[in-house]
Amino acid sequence: MNSAISSIDDTDRALVHALQLAPRASWERLASVLGARPETLARRWERMTSCGEAWVSGLGLRTGGQAPCMAWVEVMCAAGTSPAVGAALVDDAHTLGVQHTTGGRDLLVFVAVPDLHMLFRYLSLRVQRIEGVTGTRSSVVTAVHSAPDRWRMDQLSPAQTALLTGRTRRAPAAPGPAAPPVTPVPEEDRPLMMALAADGRRSVASLAREAGMSESTVRRRLSRLEAGQSLRYSCAMASGLSGWPVSATLWAEVREHEVADCAAVAAGLRETRTCMSVSGTWNFMISARLRTVEGLARYTAELSRRLPGLRVTDTAVALHVRKSEAQELDPTGRRLRTVPPDIWTDPAPGAADRS
Repeated sequence: MNSAISSIDDTDRALVHALQLAPRASWERLASVLGARPETLARRWERMTSCGEAWVSGLGLRTGGQAPCMAWVEVMCAAGTSPAVGAALVDDAHTLGVQHTTGGRDLLVFVAVPDLHMLFRYLSLRVQRIEGVTGTRSSVVTAVHSAPDRWRMDQLSPAQTALLTGRTRRAPAAPGPAAPPVTPVPEEDRPLMMALAADGRRSVASLAREAGMSESTVRRRLSRLEAGQSLRYSCAMASGLSGWPVSATLWAEVREHEVADCAAVAAGLRETRTCMSVSGTWNFMISARLRTVEGLARYTAELSRRLPGLRVTDTAVALHVRKSEAQELDPTGRRLRTVPPDIWTDPAPGAADRS
């Protein structure tokens, strides 16, 4: 662990921060912002990605004009079985995140499937039939206020950030036109999205060769998916090397008419990674990245101070994040492999809804 940390320096972390802001930017563009030679940055990135220290992935979950059905699933296990259950769930295309946690559940799993019926099939015919699983509790996501790809490292200056994003810190302008509607994703684009899940920086030429298309066709399809909000990129660094090694989840209750305001405040906190509205006993879930376990108490206190209408009802600290954003991770957060997030497949092929 210590030797691994010493191999990562502030330039590496700055490169990751830059790629979080502009995941497919050219090395030349990144070099002009970071003050390094393009070939030096490319060499550093190759070193980090080759040993799972950092990566860029593309995630496209929409199919047709339909958004996926997503849920947080708490999994309870018989004593001593949670490692095997976790390993089984990591292999599933429909689980985008798997973590062993503290609290009243053994595993916390983030699931994406095409619709509610497929969620039923996945839970009843797959998860609940894994040896060692004694129960599950599910919360369907009803709104995503802040997604994981919005969390950032803290290495770049405001000026460098503005160069990469084109945004400054001036007062916001008057509201502009509404965001473009989400573009439907035809089935023939799924292989392209699967290829980007493992490497979001793959060149257009490489994608074109694999798909048997022209580069202009791939470039046009990528532009359509990106502009239509159907494909998002995420750059991550192994948590044990990032300076933010602790992952925590909070469940809360918020009055429905205050959800939007609470989400805006929570998303503005440095530690917040995701913020979602959910169904069930609690209607609000937040995940955070922290520098220390002790930081959870400070983070919760800050949420309560800023949001008097929010009542935190439960918290959990991740003991081992085994999978995140379709990437299998080792105990230090390094990427081991990508599990293609082919969420459109039947999660229990051949199984009837009634046994």
